[in-house]
Amino acid sequence: MDILRASERSAADWADIFRRVTALSNESDTHDEARELVIRTLDKRHEMPSIYDELLDNLVKSVGLIPYLSEVRDFADAMLVGSHEIPGLEGRRFHSLQLNVYKQIMAGRSVVLSATTSVGKSMVVDAVVASGKFKRIVIIVPTIALIDETRKRLASQFGEKYEIITHASQLALPDAKAIFILTQERALLRADLQNVDFFVVDEFYKLDIRSDLAGGTDRSVDLNLAFHKLASSGAQFYLIGPHVDGVRGISGKYQHTFIPSKFSTVALDVEYYDLPKDGKDRVNKVRELVTLNTGPTLIYCQSPAKCAEVAQFLIDEGAAHETNATLDATSWLEQEFPSGWIVTEALKRGIGIHHGNVPRAIQQYMIRAFSEKKLSIIICTSTLIEGINTIAENVIVYDRRVSTSNIDYFSYRNVAGRAGRMGEWFIGKVFVLERPPEVCDMVVDIAVDAQPGDTPISLLLGLSEDDLTALSKERIEAGKSGTELELATIRENRHIDLEIQDRIAKRIRNDMFYRNLLNWSHLPKQEELACACEVIFREMDMAAKLSGFQIYDGNQLAAVLTKLRTSSSLREFLEDRVRNRRAEHSVSDAIDNGLRFLRSYVCFTFPRQLSAIERIHRDVCSRLPARSKADYRYFVSQAETMFLGSNVFFLDEFGIPFSLGQKLLQDRFPEEPFQDAIDAIAAANLGTANLHPFEVDILNSIAESLPRSVHRV
Repeated sequence: MDILRASERSAADWADIFRRVTALSNESDTHDEARELVIRTLDKRHEMPSIYDELLDNLVKSVGLIPYLSEVRDFADAMLVGSHEIPGLEGRRFHSLQLNVYKQIMAGRSVVLSATTSVGKSMVVDAVVASGKFKRIVIIVPTIALIDETRKRLASQFGEKYEIITHASQLALPDAKAIFILTQERALLRADLQNVDFFVVDEFYKLDIRSDLAGGTDRSVDLNLAFHKLASSGAQFYLIGPHVDGVRGISGKYQHTFIPSKFSTVALDVEYYDLPKDGKDRVNKVRELVTLNTGPTLIYCQSPAKCAEVAQFLIDEGAAHETNATLDATSWLEQEFPSGWIVTEALKRGIGIHHGNVPRAIQQYMIRAFSEKKLSIIICTSTLIEGINTIAENVIVYDRRVSTSNIDYFSYRNVAGRAGRMGEWFIGKVFVLERPPEVCDMVVDIAVDAQPGDTPISLLLGLSEDDLTALSKERIEAGKSGTELELATIRENRHIDLEIQDRIAKRIRNDMFYRNLLNWSHLPKQEELACACEVIFREMDMAAKLSGFQIYDGNQLAAVLTKLRTSSSLREFLEDRVRNRRAEHSVSDAIDNGLRFLRSYVCFTFPRQLSAIERIHRDVCSRLPARSKADYRYFVSQAETMFLGSNVFFLDEFGIPFSLGQKLLQDRFPEEPFQDAIDAIAAANLGTANLHPFEVDILNSIAESLPRSVHRV
């Protein structure tokens, strides 16, 4: 309503506002519109004539925004508020949608909730845990960053009653109450999820293999398999995600209630500029917007390179000034990373940068500094928009792409929905610099049970024979008939294309020299590692992807891995990448590229590829006179942890940077149980540890959320 957006209102205006809102709230089909106007009216309550206070509270109750009720005036109000109080969470109230979902779950129904970002879907999870109804709970989240956020939230409330399990080395006693917070990949690797009572899938739309923002087809396949693993056990579920128009693929097998809702606890003011993709118009507009809008601001960009471009422009144009609030953090970054990294330079000026290449512990600091108002701006990619429940007053959509693909209307709405926060900013401001995507419907298709003809083979190979449809069995049989490999090998290597597996198998069988060089265990000699890397580079079609890291053959890949393994610190490895960067790349580009190589390739793709080669080698040799002794498990485990040791590597998930973990654990057995390493850090005397002030701040900030070693039955 234009009156509420105006700079001031007269007495007649207020009368008109309440007539209009009351009329809308009395009709069920205009409740969403009424709710938005109630929220906008709440934003102006400080200037509203007091005669309307009770009427506004009545409207708040009418549209279900019970947490916004300012006063309990009578017995009826007390009864209403009491019915919305959350059992076990003192002082917290549901709004009407949350209460409906909670009641459905408590009644034993599975629920798929499709609602706006601001609706507080996770509050229902907390309430379900608080109820004590379920003994074993699994929460599947899309990112490791969200594992950490969820762990901290639940540990602070329920750490005395439940074991909080996030890591492979953490085991829950069979009779203990436990909450497992996992990515889909980690859920598939656990063998102790048979007795789950209740599970949650956050961002359930990523079950749709077509989704551009699913994180890649492999991740979507794994999410389907994780859902199937848990749902087929009979566990009750709660799928949560942004508003979609429908869900297909699970209704026939699993009884559930689908609740699509446009319920929102904030209103959005959206401005569109339709600026060109190229040129200076968009960065100039960003400078103008961050100057005019002083509230916390997220700037969404399509890639780390765009984040750097926007940050550098704001620095060069004087739109951000140096601050003492981040002095300890920037001093530490200058010590631990090569100079010239845009992340450090931006942070000096109160600008955070958050994307997948930034180490997780630093990402966590960025979020904490933003929430503590040390940062007024975070420039981010989809890793923040989709991975963390951070919400700002303002969102600037700089790009309408993810990487090089245009985002669809659904994903755009998800980005814009990060503006505003219940109880803090009634109205979020969204500034869209390019033309927005076309409005379209979004229906989530879940392939794991329907198994249509275009279902990826990798998904089918992850299912048992009993779970496959007749068509899927035919597709697997057709694929297997074209290779000499055993079905068990193909299943274990399901992330590797069948044609590639067969190509590697034939080369191992036909070339004895090649076969012998791959016949190693524990740690490879340099020529053995080079041979394995050449298989990856040539036979797995990695030339195009690895060239992006300035790696052009298998020998070079082996050399870079050896440099990483023998480097004394992350900084030493990154400085080598800076020295050997392309001429057109800046120092900051080289640092980002090196970090991306570590995160996306060394820790994830390379171990998967190397393990596949080992399995194929053993399979082929089982039919030859020569015996295979190939056992790459130790080297794979080293690569998965960047050759740092598992405890140092996994401490990064808890907010402890690699270098700090190395410092704190330097006198301890490298492969001791992870919980022992956590306990040692929790007991460390910070006053005698010769730590940087930023490191002390980090340890103090995470102390309460570290997992405890005492098992509770």
